[in-house]
Amino acid sequence: MKKRKYWYKLDNAGKIFPAVSKDDRSNVFRLSFYLDEIIDTDILEQAVNKILPRFETFAVQMKNGLFWNYFAENQRYFKVEEEPAQICKYFKAIRNSGYMFKVYYLKNKITLETFHAISDGTGALHFLKSIVFQYFKLRGFKMDHEHLILSELPYSKKESEDNFVSNYDKDNKLNLKEESAYHITGEHFHHHWVLLYKIKVDTKALIDLVKNKYHATITQYVTALLAYSIFKESVDFVGHKKPLKIFIPVNLRPYFDSITLRNFSLFIKSTFDSKKNDWTFEEMLDLVKTQFADQLDKTKLHGRINALVGFEKNFLIRVLPLLLKQIAFKIGYNILGERINSCSISNLGICSLPKDMEDKILDADFINAGYGLAMTLISLKNETNIILTTPLKDLSIINYITQMLIKDGLDITVDTNYKEAYDEIL
Repeated sequence: MKKRKYWYKLDNAGKIFPAVSKDDRSNVFRLSFYLDEIIDTDILEQAVNKILPRFETFAVQMKNGLFWNYFAENQRYFKVEEEPAQICKYFKAIRNSGYMFKVYYLKNKITLETFHAISDGTGALHFLKSIVFQYFKLRGFKMDHEHLILSELPYSKKESEDNFVSNYDKDNKLNLKEESAYHITGEHFHHHWVLLYKIKVDTKALIDLVKNKYHATITQYVTALLAYSIFKESVDFVGHKKPLKIFIPVNLRPYFDSITLRNFSLFIKSTFDSKKNDWTFEEMLDLVKTQFADQLDKTKLHGRINALVGFEKNFLIRVLPLLLKQIAFKIGYNILGERINSCSISNLGICSLPKDMEDKILDADFINAGYGLAMTLISLKNETNIILTTPLKDLSIINYITQMLIKDGLDITVDTNYKEAYDEIL
């Protein structure tokens, strides 16, 4: 039986986010479902509050201990809000009844924005699917969950497990030292506004292209696509002292038999030499394939888990008061985070839904407002959305990606929150 009162330590990945998050680096990501009807906001709010007690890892508030932040049970009533214009905006939990997620509505769209300290994309997607499933039930529809909706299934304590710690082995650690990376620079929009550029493509056509022409996966293909577009459109990249480094989060659950709803992913990376001035797309793709094959190894992934948890278990770190830990986290993030990362790609894969629910959901978004340039992918039914976000006004890299997809024979549809004169207003 699920315990009534509970508290958690922050998981290994989540510990850093409270210390380093701010207006221009929110560490908030977004998932959205577009329904076949206008949202009834009262029923949506009922749906969230009805299922929230089932999701212990979301029904929390963050507290400050002497040595660590921790999560404690949160039983306050949750209120949904109309979606604001700015995506993935930094928010203070104290102004959100202590909760570290937001649920928005806008016309026919339901959006979940999650602070990364409590979950990753996989965990948040389970939560959003349950919210929307409950919404339809409260609307009076008869729904078969087909064992795909967690709120309809018995709670398991494994959903709340910190699998970084549970898989820790102090005898198998990898060196995590990293060199600095090339950064895309340019003029930013004001007020922390983030540009969103959504490319919709037929999933079968995309799979056929990457499988038959390039003998690659979709994630390998878009990694090379992003790298080559940066190489072609960034005037200061060639000859730069630092390499281009694209970080790609890997869902660790399949590797370690996990069903946790907390953070459980690690980054692998593709690195490209900036001294080489004659890259071809095919060369970059071949390099991506080699790097993926090398890094997507359970033993190496386990070694990185052990190194990260080992840092947390270091005696000197453990006895530091929370205030000093926060300073150390900020320094560590500059060394092992933003400074070593040029941009990121996150592919959430196929969003599997029960048939009754799939018929009522028209589209899905997965968005991560990265510091420089971020790409995310999600597939629903027959379509894949490739979404790019950036605070930079220069759209040349995004435009080059678009042209390459068209050149490869893909029919695409583009949507964006960009409007003429935004570069002047913002």
